[in-house]
Amino acid sequence: MNQIRHFDLELAELKRSLVGMSNLVEQTLQLAVQAIIEPSIKAKEEVGGIEERIDELDSAIEERCHQIISLQSPMARDLRLLISATRITSDLEQVGDLAESIAKRAYYIASHHRVRNPEALPVLGELARQMVHQSIEAFVGGDIATGRRILEEEDEADRLTKTCYHQIQDAMQEQPEFIKEYTHLLRAVGHLEHVADIAVSIAEESVYIHSGHLVRHHHLEP
Repeated sequence: MNQIRHFDLELAELKRSLVGMSNLVEQTLQLAVQAIIEPSIKAKEEVGGIEERIDELDSAIEERCHQIISLQSPMARDLRLLISATRITSDLEQVGDLAESIAKRAYYIASHHRVRNPEALPVLGELARQMVHQSIEAFVGGDIATGRRILEEEDEADRLTKTCYHQIQDAMQEQPEFIKEYTHLLRAVGHLEHVADIAVSIAEESVYIHSGHLVRHHHLEP
């Protein structure tokens, strides 16, 4: 019984670490999105500092998962959860990298010439952040309904991305002298789309772990 309780405590602590890492990732994403909306030079350094802590947590959580697997010999369901946790920390670390890249592109724009943002950019940025937050909630809390809801939000993220692309391309034609700035803006939008895709991947993993249903590429199945 004590061994089972110890294992449960290990899993609870692991989940807390995962939530802590997710909170830092959300922070970097929020800073980066704000920096691209209101071009900022200082955000690059702020996001870079937080990204270092995210990298450390990524390594620590992955190592802890491997230790638990080696020492505790978990049963099938818990083993799947631990393996999924290592993949999800890698996903979160990638979101942090994307946020850092967005902040660097904001730095370039702020250092050169501020250009017109697409109207949908703030909405896309907030949606991507919410999707990351909710995907971790679904995984840690076993909330299958939230996981499935994120899968449904993928279409909206794609729609907003396309709207942003079209508006930026129109602006490029109107102001070709600022093509470099608009190119950085275009890539920042692409990064946000990628963040939303990563959140969907985490949600798919969450639904599978807690329901046993594979939903990858089958989002509309009950």
